[in-house]
Amino acid sequence: MSDIQDTAREDYLREHLKERYGVHLESMERLDRGVVRVQLQDGRRWIARVFPKDRPLEQVEGDAAFLQFLERRGFRAERCADAHPVSVLYGRGILVTEYIEGASVDPGEQGLAACGEMLGRLNSLPAEDGPVSREAGALHHYARGGGGPASELAAAASWLSAIEGRVPAEQRARYEALREQIANADTCQNLPQALIHPDPVLKNLLTTSSGELVFIDWAGAGRGPRLSALAMLIWSSAFQGGGWSRQRIDAVVAGYREHIRLEEDELARLAAVMRIRPLVFACWRYRHAVLADKVPDGSEWWWPSDRLVQAIAAAARAAFQR
Repeated sequence: MSDIQDTAREDYLREHLKERYGVHLESMERLDRGVVRVQLQDGRRWIARVFPKDRPLEQVEGDAAFLQFLERRGFRAERCADAHPVSVLYGRGILVTEYIEGASVDPGEQGLAACGEMLGRLNSLPAEDGPVSREAGALHHYARGGGGPASELAAAASWLSAIEGRVPAEQRARYEALREQIANADTCQNLPQALIHPDPVLKNLLTTSSGELVFIDWAGAGRGPRLSALAMLIWSSAFQGGGWSRQRIDAVVAGYREHIRLEEDELARLAAVMRIRPLVFACWRYRHAVLADKVPDGSEWWWPSDRLVQAIAAAARAAFQR
């Protein structure tokens, strides 16, 4: 996108927020794709999340309902910036929340234990009817219409099908291996359900100046398999330097166990569930590479490693069984 297009979109958003909420903007800063920090002239700061046109508005409204539910429960998270935080600009749903001033989570054992405890507390909250209990577990970037891990796997399968004719014969084995893994992946059926954050990884946790942890980026949150959320937190927390750390896994599990003890079936399926997100991500990267005429050869850093997943999952199972 050109600078001119970026400026035009910023101007549209500026005018939209002014008309919708009666506010005056001092500045805007893009933090990520579709995520804009807004400085208001009265000193307040907001986050405006601008979603793609093909993400249904009811999904954005569900995001707001979930955040409002968390606020009623006193759970630390982003807060909606207005009683009516959802609007539409040229077919794109927009959600405005209060900006949270914070730093990255301390990846030490104490900090990771606090992350595990916070996720366990979220998974222990009683659900309520309506959008708060919508099916969840899939990233909204992958499954625009929401849904659980099965929706994410279906999206990955569609990406691979779309590029089938562009994969050269000499690279076919790796392509077929990805398709087979997606087809046989664990969809988390019949696993215990809870209220979950769809992407509870360390980059979505902030530490405030008062030392409190806060989850951010709740798009797609709802009710889904608690194991899928826990598996992502363990996976994102395990890595240190060029490898992974058993102590870091132990810390996350210790915090989580303050609220929840996994069932035997969850422990048995932990590796299979932990494999989902890295596998889907690999399919996403594979598709983009093929469309750019750079067919992956298996040496890429993002290529899924079952051996690594099995090792990290085994360490987590051992931590739960102590």
